[in-house]
Amino acid sequence: MDISNGKAAQHSDCGHGVVQALNALSRFLKFQKSLGNQSMTLGRDAFHLLDLWGTPSWPPPPFVAQGPEDAKIVLVDSEGSFFNGQPGNLLVKMLSAMHLAPSDVYICNAADNTLLTRHILVHKPIVVVALGEKACRMTKGTGEPLAKIRGDFFQCHGVPVMATHHPGALLKNSALKRQAWDDLKQVMAFAGLDHHDS
Repeated sequence: MDISNGKAAQHSDCGHGVVQALNALSRFLKFQKSLGNQSMTLGRDAFHLLDLWGTPSWPPPPFVAQGPEDAKIVLVDSEGSFFNGQPGNLLVKMLSAMHLAPSDVYICNAADNTLLTRHILVHKPIVVVALGEKACRMTKGTGEPLAKIRGDFFQCHGVPVMATHHPGALLKNSALKRQAWDDLKQVMAFAGLDHHDS
């Protein structure tokens, strides 16, 4: 919104309260400028308010999953794109290279650690593949970056997890594809999928 001339632009999609607040702020700034004040000192509460200004508090995404619940391989998708769009198409190719089809795996988004934990404890998959940063951190229970964790299995409720790059990241940076394939080859060997020519 343009308040450079001391007037807040009013958009039809703005709530009445927001417009009122912007108009009041605009009048206050204009008044301060008329007094010759070029800067103001803001307190901690004001900075906190500014940090929150315009930041929507979206509800967390719902837990979404598809595929057979008793699948031996579970994929946790950071972006929740599953098999849709370009990342989804690449994921299908990655699974194909592992001698798997989308119908062979259980895939869920990285939205609810409690529901993922329940699934792992109830269905006891052979291995979990965490695709991307969010999935990696959720399954590992750490703030460490994917780059530091990928390449080696770690345990999540007694099930081995391999974290690797999300297909979306591979589309943006093809140099990561070698790392992702090395990670997936370890998954194949662990799950007994490498009896084919890999």
